[in-house]
Amino acid sequence: IMKIFINIILLFVFFSSNAQQYVWTQKTNIPAISRYEAVGFSIGNKGYFGTGANFNLGQVLNDFWEYEPITDMWTQKANVPGSNRYGAVGFSIQNEGYVGTGWVNNGGSALKDFYEYNPITNAWTQKANFLGSARYDAVGVDIDNYGFVGFGYNPTQNDIYIYVPIINQWTQRTNFPGVARQSLVAFTIDSVAYFTCGGNNTFSYNDCWRYEPYSDTWSQKANFPGMPRYGSVSFKINNTGIVGGGLDGQTYFNDFYSYSVTLNSWTQIVSFPGAPRNAADAFSVNNRGYLFCGRDQNSIYLNDLWELSEVTSIAEATPSKPQVYFNQSAQVLHVSGLKNKPTTLTVTSMTGQIVLHRVCTKENMQLPLALAKGVYSYSLAGNEEQTSGKFEIMH
Repeated sequence: IMKIFINIILLFVFFSSNAQQYVWTQKTNIPAISRYEAVGFSIGNKGYFGTGANFNLGQVLNDFWEYEPITDMWTQKANVPGSNRYGAVGFSIQNEGYVGTGWVNNGGSALKDFYEYNPITNAWTQKANFLGSARYDAVGVDIDNYGFVGFGYNPTQNDIYIYVPIINQWTQRTNFPGVARQSLVAFTIDSVAYFTCGGNNTFSYNDCWRYEPYSDTWSQKANFPGMPRYGSVSFKINNTGIVGGGLDGQTYFNDFYSYSVTLNSWTQIVSFPGAPRNAADAFSVNNRGYLFCGRDQNSIYLNDLWELSEVTSIAEATPSKPQVYFNQSAQVLHVSGLKNKPTTLTVTSMTGQIVLHRVCTKENMQLPLALAKGVYSYSLAGNEEQTSGKFEIMH
């Protein structure tokens, strides 16, 4: 009997008897230039994203956007002041966001300026410069009412600094005892920060370290179980750290893992169903993680947005379905999960015109496809099942 699966929004579910169940859902693309090396953080019930670079277009950016998860809508906000930059850090403390450091491309120089964003007034205020040396690809994280920034490149660093917003002051803390690195990730659970992955000019890493801010001490924890890598993303869902994606210099990864503080152990969860990528960014809102942008193995810059959430209860495992999404900036249709079976792909405009009809013979395919603004439907028909859905070209 042919099984029909209709997925207007794309879902990819992983189920395990020994692990928390998660699901990825593709959301509305960011209506801005695709990019990598951006910043992301959340304030209250909204996510924020900005800066970054797209060298295919020769652009380093300073635009800034707000995401409302309830309506799945993006709104452009006041630009980040100072120089256009990429490889900056961003974090939030209480009801304000902070963006600083990074790299400016006019001749090439690292930055150490810092700015505070007020979402109520939609205004930026310059704050005290970062105390450490100017750098990019550092990492920033908030713990309680403080910000912490460290690591990064110019050259590779292992220092870390605390920012106290009430007095607008930076202070150096105890250096990281491991190998200096850049492009690592961090997350906070119960007033403690965890740092993992990253790389330098020679190696990539997968060691994981716990930083206690009130005692200013470091301790090594269980290694991240994936391959060593840099340019990953991290966020927190229900007091669990989530880390994945990234690059080791050759391989682009889409595997993801959750970290249990109580057990000091990692568990592999559902892989990311979109294009594997480096230097994406992320934030968490209401116990859901959001991953966006980055650059893939074909040097295509991305502007898609994906949500990772827990599956609270379900009677039985749902078979994985083929995934289809359109990279608007690159004009490429991505198709994955076809299980190496001949599958007929048809894309149709809302006027009924067939714009693509092709037999796919590989598990994952990237198909160049120039499309005008509008809504398109697609269908994937194989021997045993059919999948259909829609996507929209915004501009």
